[in-house]
Amino acid sequence: MKRNLRFLLLLCSLWMLAALPVQAQQMANASSGFSMTSDDLSDPRVPGNLETLCRVWGYAKYHHPVFCDTLCRVDVDSALFALLPQVVHADRVTRNRHLLDWVRSLGAYTPNRVECEQALAPYDLVETADLGWTADTVLLGGELSKLLQDLRYAERDENYYLRMGTMENGPGYHYLSLRNERSYPTPQMDSRLNLLTLFRLWNVIEYYAPNRSLTLHPWEEVLTSYIPRMGVETDPVRFSRLYFRLIRELNDGHAYAPIEMLFGQRMLPVWPLQAEGCLFVGYSGDSALKRGDEVVAIDGEPISERLELLREYASRSNEASLRQALRFYGLCTRRDTAEVVRRRAGACDTLRVATVPYGSVSPIYDPAQLAQPPFRLLTDSVGYIYAGTFSREHLAEVGQTLPRTRALIIDLRTYPQNMDFTLTALISQSLRTEPVVAWQMVYPTLALPGLFFRQEQWLYEGFEEGAERCTQPYKGRVILLVDEITQSNPEFQAMALQSCPQTLTIGSPTSGADGDIVWIPLPGQLTSFSGVGTLYPDGTQTQTVGVRLDIEVLPTAEGLQAGRDEVLERALELARQ
Repeated sequence: MKRNLRFLLLLCSLWMLAALPVQAQQMANASSGFSMTSDDLSDPRVPGNLETLCRVWGYAKYHHPVFCDTLCRVDVDSALFALLPQVVHADRVTRNRHLLDWVRSLGAYTPNRVECEQALAPYDLVETADLGWTADTVLLGGELSKLLQDLRYAERDENYYLRMGTMENGPGYHYLSLRNERSYPTPQMDSRLNLLTLFRLWNVIEYYAPNRSLTLHPWEEVLTSYIPRMGVETDPVRFSRLYFRLIRELNDGHAYAPIEMLFGQRMLPVWPLQAEGCLFVGYSGDSALKRGDEVVAIDGEPISERLELLREYASRSNEASLRQALRFYGLCTRRDTAEVVRRRAGACDTLRVATVPYGSVSPIYDPAQLAQPPFRLLTDSVGYIYAGTFSREHLAEVGQTLPRTRALIIDLRTYPQNMDFTLTALISQSLRTEPVVAWQMVYPTLALPGLFFRQEQWLYEGFEEGAERCTQPYKGRVILLVDEITQSNPEFQAMALQSCPQTLTIGSPTSGADGDIVWIPLPGQLTSFSGVGTLYPDGTQTQTVGVRLDIEVLPTAEGLQAGRDEVLERALELARQ
């Protein structure tokens, strides 16, 4: 759950450290025997050689049956480290001979294209990776090119570095696990580990990201661009910012990088709201700050400058994601007591405010809402659900109350604490009489890296044989409230609720990061990406776009300063119509 993201990251880091073999820890801290400097880049062969190495290494990693060995007798990272000094300054013929010898050393395999294509024939397939380079005999030479093309259809089992499973989240839900990747927890700057970071990430996205075509820049250009920069960077601060830019290339609100490090790991005790590129207090744990106050600057740094830093470094899917990032990171500081410039009633003054550890106040949950019942009546005829705390135990009360109302407002400007898809259960209880296709999902096949299959996803819950179905669907209007905090699960549930004809969606664009999260262990880092593609039933994309809006309502600085919720106000107006 996103609300526990920092805690989960800490646990993941501890798990990876505990699981790392002793020899890998020793390897990570030992001198690699390979390093690059800017002088190496004066050799025009270097960038091309490293790009070809990255492609061949990653292709073999995910295609050769030797990497399906559960004992992992061939360490693919060590193979990369051994190849780096052999190919970095080599001429093309020598480079290709080293790569050919390495792929051959992995052992024999049996190509079986016919059987593979027959097995995949029933699926609606979507290809994302461009494998034309494997047929380029000028780039690879004839022997290596043929070897790689045959390897595409090699008979193989599940890859050691990838696991696909089915979770208990309903029919058709898949997840991808990369937990067997080594993380090399080391603060040292090392050319081979820096390149491993780039090569591993690049190949995972190349073959297993359904949204590869939606990256910030064309994915093949990202490899070309970052090889010379990551291979020679030795300054930890500059490398961190380079790494943030690399993750930003994913153009994915699910992609994690520790952006709070730009500003500090403490924060104001404030639940923030945003409008017009500014931050406002929605709730405060400090008496000096009140609802409606604008935070103009922290520790001498204007919020406007922080917004530009986030624009450069924060991974996001769209402009709504940027607004979300401002709420997540805009109030961070390195100090126990921050110097805050506050604007109230048009006048600015400077305060000293005691701070709390980052994450102590979640930007996802309105503290005022947490103190209220998840379902309640706002007027005699308008029901209201706060999705952050709504759970199945409240369904019966909703079912009993709805017939007396003319409208139901569902506030999705949060993230569910209960990951049990309660709102989709509400559909079969009160809103629809028959199941419906609510989404199209795009999953990796694993059989052929870079190949995905598209599948219609039905909203079945509550419509199973023998289930007590809704016989009289709700006749009132269902109004969804969304904004930049609406991401992933809330977007998914919004799409399901939009399948109901009585639904109206209002607010501002959502963050456009849907589907499950896949975590990628990297040297000294941990990142993630959207591992399943999520589309509307007609094929309309939601990634980088967000869910459909019927009426756009943007909060204003004037409204927030007055303590108003303009989106909810508009919903109440619509409910009365």
